[in-house]
Amino acid sequence: MSGRPEAGDGARGRVVMQVRWSDVDLFGHVNNAAFLRYLDDARFTLFPRMGVDEAGAMTASLLVVVKHEIDYVAPIRFRLAPVVVEVWVPRLGRSSVDFAYEVLDGDGPDAGVALRARSRMVQLDRATHTPRPFTDEERATFAAFPGPSPELRGW
Repeated sequence: MSGRPEAGDGARGRVVMQVRWSDVDLFGHVNNAAFLRYLDDARFTLFPRMGVDEAGAMTASLLVVVKHEIDYVAPIRFRLAPVVVEVWVPRLGRSSVDFAYEVLDGDGPDAGVALRARSRMVQLDRATHTPRPFTDEERATFAAFPGPSPELRGW
């Protein structure tokens, strides 16, 4: 799956992705695990230094997922048209950050929402595995994509 980051509307980052045949399950639609990969791929496309440097070497910190919340709104079936994953940051704490997502069923202005989600990640020191505060540079990277928390359905 290749994604390309684009300037989003407002502060959202946008990554265009192709649906792969291997993403589709026996029911003929994108499997829930594939959607989770879309979220991870989009996040790492927009924030490439989350735990690795420019050369791909591991850094002194780890940014790990501690929680995902996902609402599957509508199915996406295999097709040649791409999907779009929009990503933004609704909350930035001392050592944790929330990412919000919408997966859009297409790249046009009338594309419907297929998925809404939120992930919480905590930055850990690689040596001690204890929370490590974000640096000013890291905070500035996340702060470039502000937005409201997604409206997710309750249980």
